[in-house]
Amino acid sequence: MAAKMWKASKSRNPAEVYNEKRRIIFAQIQKDPAVAKTWLEGYRDTLGPAGYAGLKAEVAFFEQYHKDLNLVVAADIGDATDFVGVVDGAMHRIDVTTNVAFKRLASYEPLQLKGALYKVAVFDQGRFDLVDINFPFCEHCKSGRILPTAVLLEENHNRHGDSQWSNDQLLVNICSACGEVEVADRITTPFLYDFQSLYRDLNEAKHEAEDFGETPIDVRAEAGAYARRASRYLSDFFGTRLVAIGGKSYEITNPRDGDGYWAVRFEDQLPLVQEHLQDNYPWDLTHG
Repeated sequence: MAAKMWKASKSRNPAEVYNEKRRIIFAQIQKDPAVAKTWLEGYRDTLGPAGYAGLKAEVAFFEQYHKDLNLVVAADIGDATDFVGVVDGAMHRIDVTTNVAFKRLASYEPLQLKGALYKVAVFDQGRFDLVDINFPFCEHCKSGRILPTAVLLEENHNRHGDSQWSNDQLLVNICSACGEVEVADRITTPFLYDFQSLYRDLNEAKHEAEDFGETPIDVRAEAGAYARRASRYLSDFFGTRLVAIGGKSYEITNPRDGDGYWAVRFEDQLPLVQEHLQDNYPWDLTHG
């Protein structure tokens, strides 16, 4: 009989097990957080690595924010809501995750269309980043989302062609459905180079490393890391979480004669919006 019961428990749906343990943990955490966390450790094997990490993140988020955000634990009814809380004076549904790569904007849209507000609480290296995903719906097509992106422009020159040792960066809002585009802001910095220049320098460094027998340079990895750093910086400066960053790129349509067109190509996108954005757009944003 014991063996049969063990087999039955092993065959249960992981989501069912997770929700059961979640209810137990959050019922206890209201009474004694220390005991609840001890129980959570005891459920580690039952939950499995992913389930344990996810529930541990939810517990950590509740402990850190339940007073500041007036959190209420939400039931699992398939609406991507772990908690409900007050953020910036408005009620928000909050989805806690340890890996934002698995999240998709479409999961939240059914309730967002009805006016619900969402935040995704991304747990990374012991801290949470509350990501605002309440992108407005397009006024033109009524179905697309207005997504904030950044475009890094080429080096600035004066009218004599002399370098001004600076580059411009644009905040570009894009409709994910109809492609409506708006340059919302523009700044100038002396240290954020465009991607064409970056790739040129990285490829030169790669060839030099190969010639001298040094450690090889992974150009794509270095460019990706640069894009993510630039995106974080510009997100802070523009005051909005950017979902993609890119720059000017020549897209070849005929390899035999080199025919093509100039476009903006995104070098990095949040997985959250990858189904909503193209890799490149045939825009000339040089003059913003």
